[in-house]
Amino acid sequence: MSHPTITTRREFVTQGLGIVGVSAALPDFLTRTAMAGPKAQSDEPITVVIQLAGGNDGLSTIVPYGDDAYGQNRKAVRIEANKLHKIDDYIGFAPDLAPFKAMYDNGQLAVVQGIGYPNHNRSHFKSMDIWHTGDNNYSRTSGTKATGWIGRFCEQSYQGAFDPKAAMAIRMGKTPLAIHSATHPGLALRDPYSFRYTADQGQMERKETYRQLNSKTTDGSGLSPLDYVTQTAANANAASDQILAVVKNNPSKASYPDSRLGQSLKMVSAMIAGGLSTRVFYVEQGGFDTHAGHNARHQKLMTELSTSVAAFQKDLADQGNGKRVVTMAFSEFGRRVKENGSQGLDHGQAGPLFVFGSNVKGGLYGKHPSMTELDKGDLRYTTDFRRVYATLLDQWMGADSSTVLGQKYDHLGFLA
Repeated sequence: MSHPTITTRREFVTQGLGIVGVSAALPDFLTRTAMAGPKAQSDEPITVVIQLAGGNDGLSTIVPYGDDAYGQNRKAVRIEANKLHKIDDYIGFAPDLAPFKAMYDNGQLAVVQGIGYPNHNRSHFKSMDIWHTGDNNYSRTSGTKATGWIGRFCEQSYQGAFDPKAAMAIRMGKTPLAIHSATHPGLALRDPYSFRYTADQGQMERKETYRQLNSKTTDGSGLSPLDYVTQTAANANAASDQILAVVKNNPSKASYPDSRLGQSLKMVSAMIAGGLSTRVFYVEQGGFDTHAGHNARHQKLMTELSTSVAAFQKDLADQGNGKRVVTMAFSEFGRRVKENGSQGLDHGQAGPLFVFGSNVKGGLYGKHPSMTELDKGDLRYTTDFRRVYATLLDQWMGADSSTVLGQKYDHLGFLA
């Protein structure tokens, strides 16, 4: 069989052999360069972000059963008080959040109430952009190059020492804007096994061309990786090999639910156990856009969320890494106070945010929004979400939040 001969980068691109997460061996000097970033330290703090995508209904999560307005606005979707895990005489955890109540009682879960931002937007995409960038003036149509709050944290923390694994998104459809930056673009993978070179599409000719491309030559003839392989590709290749090895060598003994979130957190746990240098992991649980048939869907999501987080927390403790990890769970907005005609709930504003971990001071933070003083049918936010970011950045992640967020925000007291 004859194989195509490639002599320029342009020809390589036109052959369709894109390199992202490649698996063939790269020359040693490129691999050493790719892996020259900071190494994990046993005491480095790690942040895990769980994105509850679609708009989680806070009033079905932390239920204000003691407020008459709750039952008056929700005839079909309300949860009866006797089914809740009560926090006080006003609010309680949803029935399927028993693991959350246990963490709360143990002082390892902080509930931040009334989370939101000024001039709220009910679009999933716009609101998520605001959360990801930390800027409620950001617009995709402005022409401004977007950077995420985690990406800017990496820029500040890894000056002059690029580490492709500094921030990593797991099992998401696309790289979240939150980890984007000009110098630390972040890494996104569905799983360690798919983060490999796959552009050969099963064609031996393409595969052989790629093999030639990444072969060493001793006499200066033939293909030169320096002509074709960018530093990004080298970084991706080296990171791919290391991540796969870490996950294989650190199988979890904990019992995680067989859900997208459960398996994502299981993978994160293995990477932490294996000493990966990642400082921020980003995972997602989708399905919260409950315009119809809210109750059954939301109950299932709450079960998956609480059991996944509980398994993760136990796994970290068993590893001896419980003190190293703080986990935050947020959603882009809550749902409206009044149910719709389809036994569902439409897009709203404020909702609760959760922070988990052994270094968390459990309890309630922020003020629960009024159930009667509404903004066009929505709960008014009482706590700016950037106060949570600022607290994590300054008191946990070792960054200057005013630089990352563009201004200073008051801290909340949820960290020990």
